[in-house]
Amino acid sequence: MRGRNRIRSVWLVAVVAVLLLVALGPLLAPYSPTAPVAPPFRAPSARHLLGTDVVGRDVLSRILHGGVPLLSLAGLALVVAYGLGLGLGLIAGLRRGLDGWIMRPVDAIVVVPWFLLLAVIATALGAGPAAIVVTVALASVPWIIRIVRTCVLELASTGYVESARARGEPLWRLALVEVLPNLRSVVLADAGVRMSAAISMVAVSGFLGLGLRPPSPDWALMITENRPGFGVQPWSVLAPALLIMVLVVSVNMVTDRALRSERPAAVSSPRRAGGAPGVTVESLTVRDARGTVVLEDVSMRLPPGAAVALAGPSGAGKTTFALALLDALPPGWSAEGSVEIGAVEGRRTVGYVPQDPATGLNPALRIGVAIREIARLRGGSADSDVVAAALRRVDLPGGRDFQRRYPHELSGGQQQRVLLAMALLGEPALVVLDEPTTGLDARTRDRLMDTLRAIRRDTATALLVITHDLETVAPIVDQVLELDRGRMVSGRRERVEVAVPQRIPFDTGTAPPVLRVRGLTVGHGRAEPVVADLSFTLRPGECLAVTGRSGIGKTTVARALAGLHLPDQGSVELDGTPLHPRVDRRPLDQRRAVQLVFQNPATSLNPSYRIATQIGRPMRLLHGLDRAATAERTGNLLAGVGLDAGLSRRRPEQLSGGQQQRAAIARALAAGPRVLICDEITSSLDPRSRDTVLDLLDELRRKGLALIVISHQEVVLDRLADRVLTLDPDPARGPCRPVVE
Repeated sequence: MRGRNRIRSVWLVAVVAVLLLVALGPLLAPYSPTAPVAPPFRAPSARHLLGTDVVGRDVLSRILHGGVPLLSLAGLALVVAYGLGLGLGLIAGLRRGLDGWIMRPVDAIVVVPWFLLLAVIATALGAGPAAIVVTVALASVPWIIRIVRTCVLELASTGYVESARARGEPLWRLALVEVLPNLRSVVLADAGVRMSAAISMVAVSGFLGLGLRPPSPDWALMITENRPGFGVQPWSVLAPALLIMVLVVSVNMVTDRALRSERPAAVSSPRRAGGAPGVTVESLTVRDARGTVVLEDVSMRLPPGAAVALAGPSGAGKTTFALALLDALPPGWSAEGSVEIGAVEGRRTVGYVPQDPATGLNPALRIGVAIREIARLRGGSADSDVVAAALRRVDLPGGRDFQRRYPHELSGGQQQRVLLAMALLGEPALVVLDEPTTGLDARTRDRLMDTLRAIRRDTATALLVITHDLETVAPIVDQVLELDRGRMVSGRRERVEVAVPQRIPFDTGTAPPVLRVRGLTVGHGRAEPVVADLSFTLRPGECLAVTGRSGIGKTTVARALAGLHLPDQGSVELDGTPLHPRVDRRPLDQRRAVQLVFQNPATSLNPSYRIATQIGRPMRLLHGLDRAATAERTGNLLAGVGLDAGLSRRRPEQLSGGQQQRAAIARALAAGPRVLICDEITSSLDPRSRDTVLDLLDELRRKGLALIVISHQEVVLDRLADRVLTLDPDPARGPCRPVVE
């Protein structure tokens, strides 16, 4: 670590030195850079420290003046390139209908060498700075568009971008406010590499004689002019060449490392593999970047093959404890104490299944490729049979069609099981599962529990299960440990019984439906839709629950109702008026009326903005509230979902998964909807927080709010549902069709 920092410091000093030379050089030059002052090709002397050039000009003076045009042309070209590249890349990623029109020319330009572009452009415009700027910009733009477009495609499906679409944000705001701030690290890293390439292209253009014309001071031009006298006066060539090389290499080295997080050691006695069998944690204390204690004096002993459940309210420190075991605390966090995981030779040390599956899978890799890469890294076989077996082990299809899917083509439950399959590769000494039953239907939960039982029976892998669903995981764990406010408060073996709140019945009377769905059919562009012929009505204050196996199409239906997914056919009416299938073409009152709370907490909120800003935006856009009224209403909404008003000043990364989910609920309610679509909104909540949310929804139902609830939790269905619509997965019937109970 120290060696890498020292090397980076050396290159940083080099960059700063060259930039100072460029900036201050014209003020320090002893002679005019264009006037002959001595005979040509004189050797270095006291009067001319680097000698003279081909016509007797002072080499040092030309060096001190020559960096300005090089960096100015490269900088101007990059400004033009990023202006075009960012704009077109954002549009291509956010407006798929324009994607082909943008990417076809991009693909055509990429295959043309830049020096051929220079030759054509210099012929058309004439040699000089204009031709160089146009060439460098045109050669850089396609790569910038490709990088930005790829990142935007990943972000476009996140909850915070779709929430912005659902409230009707214009394209420019989606691009510049919701997406662009989250591209910052990628763009800055690319800009460093792109700057090195631009300097090189400008320098080579000058060397080829297509840049500035004599007698202009320019480092590349100096190399071209003085080549004939290299054997007599080498410094006239070596000095500018060395400066160009140092500038290009140092900029590249500094930017390559500048954005790498150099976080402090997570544990003072670092995690060691190959020690005592099992997992031993002694006096673990973790502080966040502000020095606040998140975990305090936590100790645990987990024998090989044992399983322990870690419970506690949202924000208690459960995920932080898991990250400490993995030696993966966030940058700036510190830890004291010791963590030791004893591993067996030839086996992995630890496997991890994160709470939000969408953040654990690479959106650019197909499922089969991702699993194959993990298997290859672990030194095992990576053929298709291994991938198929890993998928079948967690009750997923092992066929080629499923292996070729991308993460966004899977449900949340399927994504979670793919991550479990990856975590189990190599038979690790410890597997950490963060809320593994989230988003799973009852049958899939049972099969997951069977898989974990088999792991315990057939291997020595220890399991740490972080969960709010103690009732489900209790049969497979030996002990329940409970955290509260960062401290271990109990270690108990008894099974925890979860009280089921009583459902409060509502009499919706004969009020006309607020929402009517007729013959809705949705799919993903494949030959056969995933859900066909869905019809129902929803009256004010009524709750319709939607259930079915993970991956059956429940979330797709929810997105179609919210105007975020184009249905294949069918209609959706609000108060008897048809809703446009695209949310951005719905009028303001319809956008306010239908809101969706997304399933995955970690991607539901924009990481670049504070919670107050994100909850306040729907109120200002959809209701025109001023700053004071927005702040007051934000506090009330946070209190309604059981969050302290002080959390409004935090960013999402500073909240637990359960806190993030409740903040997302508050944001949806900020729009003042008449129909609220809830996609597994209580799956990340502890029982107390869940009851707070359910109480709030009951209160809003009394005021006329209609609910569509997607959930696998029986406690939620028993509490809220007036009717249950089950999506039937019977393959003999073709596309999934609804069954109303």
